[in-house]
Amino acid sequence: MNIKLNILTAAILAAVSTASFAAPGFEPPTVDAIYSGGPQSPLVASTDLSAAERSAYANYEALMQIAEARIHASSCANSVGTFPVTAYSDGALAPVGPATNFATVLSPGGVGSLKVEASLQPFVLGFGQQILIDQVGAGSLKGKTVAGYHADLAYNNVNNMMDSTSSVSVASINGKLDKYYGKVIKDFYQGDKNGDPSSADYYNIYDWGLQSLDKLGYPVNKYWQRSKSHRDDGTFGRTVFVKDRLVGATSCRIIIDTTGYNNQDYFSQSGNLIIQSGVNPDAAVPQFHEYPF
Repeated sequence: MNIKLNILTAAILAAVSTASFAAPGFEPPTVDAIYSGGPQSPLVASTDLSAAERSAYANYEALMQIAEARIHASSCANSVGTFPVTAYSDGALAPVGPATNFATVLSPGGVGSLKVEASLQPFVLGFGQQILIDQVGAGSLKGKTVAGYHADLAYNNVNNMMDSTSSVSVASINGKLDKYYGKVIKDFYQGDKNGDPSSADYYNIYDWGLQSLDKLGYPVNKYWQRSKSHRDDGTFGRTVFVKDRLVGATSCRIIIDTTGYNNQDYFSQSGNLIIQSGVNPDAAVPQFHEYPF
């Protein structure tokens, strides 16, 4: 009798489990549209990112990772604000390069600033380029101390993949410095001309990727990364980086939006780092649809 009941119970549970798993809404999300036709082949989807652009994008990554750590150390609501950003890169190699490959962010009201510099290593044919990012001196973001940011970052040889591992210490709510670690992987691709996927658009570079944020060596947050950079055509250039928190306490969006010059010779832009609380990851990004995008 007990054997029959056990068999019947197992059958019912299996049926319920199968029905629940197959029900709408229980499937993992579909692949992003740019990958629906297959992987982005490194040999086909190459870009012509310059050393200046690689350096600038690396520095923007650093600023956003610092913002992520600051957000976790206090809260997204406590981190909300608009913070002026200035960036310049000419792609010069280390040891000269760091002085000309940098980004800074200021906290309004005279409550602090921070600066990061990129040390570009020689490009290795067939492999890519490594870039080291370091914080310059002491710094803070919206009144919270930020110390010792460092990242080991690398682009592949065809300029369409980048990954990074980083660390930074940020003052927590009790005033003590907590150590955070970031891991990023993303890919770059060029837009197409007038909807023709076989015709690459020189002026627009996109990226898509994911990031984890660790505290004391354990994962605490996950972010979704997107960006769009319009190279200047003699009059106007614009770069917008967006990160949305996918796993964490509350919805939180981080944006870097800068304008200026962005070409094969140098990157020189200014704008803002923006931290927004309560913005869901699927919310539209107005900056992606503004001039000249």
